[in-house]
Amino acid sequence: MFGFHASHRLNSKGRIDVIRKNIIPTCLLVMAYVIVVIGIALGVTACGQDEGPFSPAGQETALSEATVTINGVQLLKAPAGLQLARLSTKEMGQSGGSIKVEGARLIVPSGALSTTTTITMANATDLWAYDFGPDGLIFDSSATLTIRITVDQLIEIGADPNDLRIAYATNGYSNDWQILGGSYDPVAEAISLPVDHFSRYSLCVE
Repeated sequence: MFGFHASHRLNSKGRIDVIRKNIIPTCLLVMAYVIVVIGIALGVTACGQDEGPFSPAGQETALSEATVTINGVQLLKAPAGLQLARLSTKEMGQSGGSIKVEGARLIVPSGALSTTTTITMANATDLWAYDFGPDGLIFDSSATLTIRITVDQLIEIGADPNDLRIAYATNGYSNDWQILGGSYDPVAEAISLPVDHFSRYSLCVE
């Protein structure tokens, strides 16, 4: 009788040991697998949501509201707070010089003008653009036009800085806009471009 109970207890203990040796490691493996799957799912979700400041989500809507398309060119509208139609005037001769209005500057190098000329520069009244005079002036060597636009402004309107360009129309009254070029400098927060004549110049996206 005593021997039977001893054998029974030993058998029970043996079963418990088997359970501990087999079931517990299996549970741990299952738990580890579940944790890995959850981690991957969370990572994929996070990657899908974090697409940077120029995410396509809502970008097209914001950009369409901040631009107007003329002659196939997507021109930026004048930003809120820009002092529109502000005129700056400066006389320049063979030594060159610079002229600016809010948000933009034109640098004329030495030798670009053969005679003393009264240069005018003004913000446009509708676009993120600038008018220059005398109309149609041609430089002997290229001047440099720089238009400032901050990274925050680009994010606000949904424009990718890699797509930012400068366009021109033959004069302030024409709509024959064409993309001229330029590349955005995120450090200076501006886009610059050499120009060889006076036209109306505007920011645009390509």
